[in-house]
Amino acid sequence: MRALDYYLCDVFTSTPLTGNQLAVFPDAGQLTPEEMQSIARETNLSETTFVCRRDAATEAAEGYHVRIFTVREELPFAGHPTLGTAAVIRRFVAAEPNLAALTLHLSAGRVPVVFDDAQAPAPAIYGEMTQPKAELGVVQSREAIAPVLGLRVEDFSPAWAPQITSTGNPFCIVPLCSVQALERLSLRPDLAPALLNSIGARFFYVIAQEKPSLWQARMQFYNGEDPATGSAAGCAIVYLVGNGIEPPDTRIHLRQGIAIHRPSDLYGLCSLQNGKPAQVRIAGCTVFVAKGRLFLERFT
Repeated sequence: MRALDYYLCDVFTSTPLTGNQLAVFPDAGQLTPEEMQSIARETNLSETTFVCRRDAATEAAEGYHVRIFTVREELPFAGHPTLGTAAVIRRFVAAEPNLAALTLHLSAGRVPVVFDDAQAPAPAIYGEMTQPKAELGVVQSREAIAPVLGLRVEDFSPAWAPQITSTGNPFCIVPLCSVQALERLSLRPDLAPALLNSIGARFFYVIAQEKPSLWQARMQFYNGEDPATGSAAGCAIVYLVGNGIEPPDTRIHLRQGIAIHRPSDLYGLCSLQNGKPAQVRIAGCTVFVAKGRLFLERFT
């Protein structure tokens, strides 16, 4: 009987049993994509990652090859799987507790991750990733989006319009007028897919400002809600800096997962080049909570 070990970790938190869960299979190169998808459905988490090991020279030159799956599909890039997988590789694969940086080779490209132990209480690992190219897209209609989110047009920020933004995955960033409006968010799964397809976004990422450089965020998708969404957080940082709402090169704090009792803390900053968003970095902590073994009798 084939068997694969895996690690369960919580990402964007330094407190176990909060943040966003992630299952990481650190030696999964022998699996087919179909098997990976089946395993992701079995773990039933927001994402599950598979490290497809290569020889040491290739990993040093090109990075660790990682594939990311939700319960429905493979993703080219996602934030919390990137940081969580990098932390697992540092601790259990490379087995170098003082490793300063490594690179993941994702479908969207190479993503470098750097570690800063001074930022995390032990035994958490604090990582910061540089996300793929930042792009501000088309501004969207409040009137079209409001009913899909179960909100009123008056719940939206009057100053800042929804907008498609991407750092590898396109999200529609939706700023609301208050945290109270954010608490009323109730995505219509019967309406959302058609609108998202028509505007070229994967999901809505809904934000509300608590105070300068501190925002709350929610992302409802499929039939649930994501506790922390690193790729969307990168898009939100790009949106805020690109539209002059927050200053460039300044750390911005996003709080997510509060409504589902999985509080998460995401940190990011974005630089400008010729007045446009350029490099965006997202950071947070990872803690390890379990190790398990998956038996693969059906694949033998």
